[in-house]
Amino acid sequence: MELLAPIVIAIITSVVGPAIVEWVKKRRENKPKDPLGDAIQHNSVIEHQLDLIFKELECDQVYIAQFHNGGHFYPTGKSIQKFSVFYEVLTPGTPSLKTTFQNIPVSLFSKPLTALYDKGEINVEDTVNMADELGLESFCPASQYKSIYLLTITDLEGRIIGIMGIYYSEKKHKITKDEWIFIRQKIGAIGNIMSNYLNNKRK
Repeated sequence: MELLAPIVIAIITSVVGPAIVEWVKKRRENKPKDPLGDAIQHNSVIEHQLDLIFKELECDQVYIAQFHNGGHFYPTGKSIQKFSVFYEVLTPGTPSLKTTFQNIPVSLFSKPLTALYDKGEINVEDTVNMADELGLESFCPASQYKSIYLLTITDLEGRIIGIMGIYYSEKKHKITKDEWIFIRQKIGAIGNIMSNYLNNKRK
């Protein structure tokens, strides 16, 4: 009997153990996805990245606007391209864009969006001398902001999926070389995070 007990234990361990592992694995694979949980986790990661940018650049406002479909043109049914501000960090007293820029048709800001599409960035160090050929005044009024920086966010295939805005309202600010390196690293990271999330939603 003394020799039998270790043999029984060994058999149970070698057979039952892997079976339990396989059972747990299958349960995880078959477990339905939690869209709300995924969204909350994704939003937390993006907001953390924005917080880092906000603190590092000491700006008054940083936000991310994403492009999306919203409604259809009559009678063809072609999707209407729109954008909304989904993420925003700002100092007390700075006007929020998140509450204003929701479901905005791309056509309303065709000039600045065309410039961003072509160049990837719009940089205005001093809005006092800002020429408004790009139609920025309606997008980010010089009366509210001293310096304006707009950058595109792209997915893994290089397509524009959003815009990051970095605004200074209290005093103008010239972004340094090191700050540009930091910003572009963060833009790349955020683009990858957003792209992976959007691609996973398709599956």
